[in-house]
Amino acid sequence: MGVKIKDQNKINDLLKAFDKDHKIKIGYVGSKSDQAHSGTDISIGDLAEIHEFGCKIPVSEKMRKYLASQGLFLRADTRYINIPERSFIRSGWDNAEDEVMNKLDELIGELVQTRIPINILLNMIGLEAKGKLQQYARDVSNPPNHPFTVAQKGSSNPLVDTGDLIGAMDYEVD
Repeated sequence: MGVKIKDQNKINDLLKAFDKDHKIKIGYVGSKSDQAHSGTDISIGDLAEIHEFGCKIPVSEKMRKYLASQGLFLRADTRYINIPERSFIRSGWDNAEDEVMNKLDELIGELVQTRIPINILLNMIGLEAKGKLQQYARDVSNPPNHPFTVAQKGSSNPLVDTGDLIGAMDYEVD
């Protein structure tokens, strides 16, 4: 009488899956980032960059006149409008990294036990991180909007207006 042993572990499959370089990009990726922001000429990706790093917008005479027509009278020596840095991607990641990495550790346990394929794990981590960054962006309050901006938007939340910016955040798995 012979004994037959059938090895059902998936260690070789697991090693092959980890042998590849896997990346998760979180932020403004894909076609959503190229879409125009609420009827403007600026893309969602460009708007995200402006808020993430801040910018100085040169004041033209046309801009000066438009702002005056809206009730914002700039001083004659104003040459730039400063949009302050409101890092929500870098700071959001710094804020969420431990939680996301703990989730990854938990899911790797599931992967090792072959309950989930690696592509599902990567998508779950991408979705988790995206949600954390979106929540962080919704909660950003500093630096506050200029009172003129608050009056125009009807809200004081610096990164929330139409929902386009936060809604366009996404992730990709490579």
